Amino acid sequence: MDFLHALVRLETTLWSRVEHGLAERGALGLGSLLALRILSRREGAGRVLDVSEELSITVGAASKVVDRLVRGGLVVRRPHPTDGRSSLVSLTPAGDDALTVAGRIAEEQVAAFVGADGLAAIPQLRRLQHLVDGGAAVPA
Repeated sequence: MDFLHALVRLETTLWSRVEHGLAERGALGLGSLLALRILSRREGAGRVLDVSEELSITVGAASKVVDRLVRGGLVVRRPHPTDGRSSLVSLTPAGDDALTVAGRIAEEQVAAFVGADGLAAIPQLRRLQHLVDGGAAVPA
């Protein structure tokens, strides 16, 4: 339980501090920023399901995040060309700008809070995530 408690406490504390730093500078919230990052990597072919899976949230919650981004003019939805049940989501120029600004602020905030030692732990955190996702141990 100590391991789980430490991880949860770290995540919630860091999230709150970064969220506060973004708000102070008038940038997007962290949830919206993370959704934009996911959709941006899909280069115009992002789906609500991608946001759901990568953020480990329900499809309904991911849809609400995307709806909020659409209302803010940061993304647009268009019909999926081959799947009538789905739509594709892409960033608008305003979404690209918001992603750049908020991403830079969030990176600065994280680096300020965890320093070089924290950033150096990213590969180990990814290995742990792989294990939790059911994968075999990945060598260091």
